Amino acid sequence: MTTPITREIVEQRYDALGYQHGWTLMYTPAATLRTAKFAFVGLNPGGGGDGDTYPYEGVWDEAAGNAYFDHDWGPGKGKAPIQLQIQKWHELLGIGSGDSLCIQFVPFRSPSWHALEKQAEALAFAHELWSWILATSPATHFLTMGKEPALHLADIMNAEHILDLPAGWGRQTINVWESASGRRIVAMPHPSRYRLFGRTDEKSQLAETNFRIAVGL
Repeated sequence: MTTPITREIVEQRYDALGYQHGWTLMYTPAATLRTAKFAFVGLNPGGGGDGDTYPYEGVWDEAAGNAYFDHDWGPGKGKAPIQLQIQKWHELLGIGSGDSLCIQFVPFRSPSWHALEKQAEALAFAHELWSWILATSPATHFLTMGKEPALHLADIMNAEHILDLPAGWGRQTINVWESASGRRIVAMPHPSRYRLFGRTDEKSQLAETNFRIAVGL
């Protein structure tokens, strides 16, 4: 039986590891943890670099809605490049903004993944966290922002690598794992760096086609 993880437990581990830039777990309401079929998973939240004076705090969930649709991250509400790409994931899956679980693998914020101190300890906690999430969530598909969270999820889920597909962007690929229970992990090129969708050429169409194949649509 897995140990339930609460906001207080995340906060306690954050304090124990000495982090100072805040943390975020979910970008959707906490209820989606128990309802969503599709989970979109980032490696860890960014922020806190040199010159970043935003007062980050601890965020368990986004109670008001889906941050990838509703937040203004610079160019306007829902208009940041990563938001537009994640919105396209929803469109391709035929789901609305309230139908996904958007979540981080490691909740602790850092300017970049490589800048996160005590990375081994953070990952150890993430494995505890995700053992509980996987036992709690009914999600059947886990679409990751970049490859690293997919590798960690595949390890926790004991999933088998089954497929690689061209992403329509140079040598970038869409990679797929599947667990014995049929849960599927789809590792996407990171949507903040690779804007696969929304282009007007045939490469965007290839990305859309292979996205659907990877998910099993």
